[in-house]
Amino acid sequence: MDNDFNFCDNAPEYFGFCLKTDCASAGECLRAFAARDLTPVRSTFTLVNPLLADTAGARSCRFFRKAEKVRMAYGFRRAFALIPAGNVKVVRSEVCELVCRRNYYYLLRGQKPLSPAMQKKIAAILKRHGLTVPMEFDRYEWQYVW
Repeated sequence: MDNDFNFCDNAPEYFGFCLKTDCASAGECLRAFAARDLTPVRSTFTLVNPLLADTAGARSCRFFRKAEKVRMAYGFRRAFALIPAGNVKVVRSEVCELVCRRNYYYLLRGQKPLSPAMQKKIAAILKRHGLTVPMEFDRYEWQYVW
């Protein structure tokens, strides 16, 4: 866990905070960490309804969000360049079936992150259409999944 990381200041605007300090999973929940780290920087925030949050924790609380980092990928231009020219349109089309055409270009250029699940799907498409080397995205970052 990041001791210098402020969960409140880094949480997305829409992310719900949880004030249930008596929850069994408060020590591993992003929502509880965000509430714990409240600062004057954020003037308003979204709150999970405490009447609906289950203090039994992770197994029974529908709002529980595990505070763990995942390896997010950015961009796949280098791997895409290794695809045989005759397969480029098919690859673009298959990736666009996963996301809209606009997001395809953001993902290709590395302007939006790719979750581990999306990384697997894109790697499978590229491999199926001629990628002969192990799939490597342009860069990686470890991030919390809000």
